[in-house]
Amino acid sequence: MPSLQKFHANVARHIKLMDKNLCANLIRHENIITTRAKAKRAQSKIEKFLADAIRNNKELADKDFEYRLENNDALNFLQPPDRKEVGSKIINELAQRYPGRSSGFTRIIKLEPRLGEDKAPMSVLELVDSDYEIKFWYTAKIVARLELQNIPVDDLTKHNVHKLTKLRNDGEESFRNAVETAKLEFFKFNPETGSFNDPEIEKNLQNKPNMAYHEGPLVGTLLKSKKFGTTPRPTRETVEIPKSPFLS
Repeated sequence: MPSLQKFHANVARHIKLMDKNLCANLIRHENIITTRAKAKRAQSKIEKFLADAIRNNKELADKDFEYRLENNDALNFLQPPDRKEVGSKIINELAQRYPGRSSGFTRIIKLEPRLGEDKAPMSVLELVDSDYEIKFWYTAKIVARLELQNIPVDDLTKHNVHKLTKLRNDGEESFRNAVETAKLEFFKFNPETGSFNDPEIEKNLQNKPNMAYHEGPLVGTLLKSKKFGTTPRPTRETVEIPKSPFLS
């Protein structure tokens, strides 16, 4: 019968291998679906790995590809079969995608519990600023719907758009292209005739959101408390410090 200490060692070794596999598959596929506990546990490991790998790649920028692949010490975190494939993608693609990032490479999006006996909470673990970024396309769909309804974008959506585009390469242009694609694919909008190809979608667009957040009294109240009254912070006044009598 194995001892308790040996059992703990086996569990720790298994968890370490799971984190490595999640890291490799996330970089390979840009997003993965897993349980929320695994996603939260692996996220910190993946963040540290990507930060170290991209920083080491910058230090070896004057070397050729093979040298950077062999001498990037951060890639030792990966299992040997994944080192070449995942390391090549980091050097050739992710290093150019995240030139100004030192953290915040991943995002967790909550999903509904999976079907089955355990009803385990599920999540999507994804790389930010990718072509398959779920939050990017979800926000683009929201903006496309508001534009088709001729409704101004609310403050929260503006805030989300700013966060999604500020560090992305050609962020504003990519977002506008995504909005136009969302109009065509999700809402079947024909830009040539200005009509909808699906009458059910056109009928659904007649349902409008709470207009108080778009053009009513709640516009500009994103950072204000809904429970407690807030007042703006007073401007800082310049204060003249008198000269010390001991300094002559």
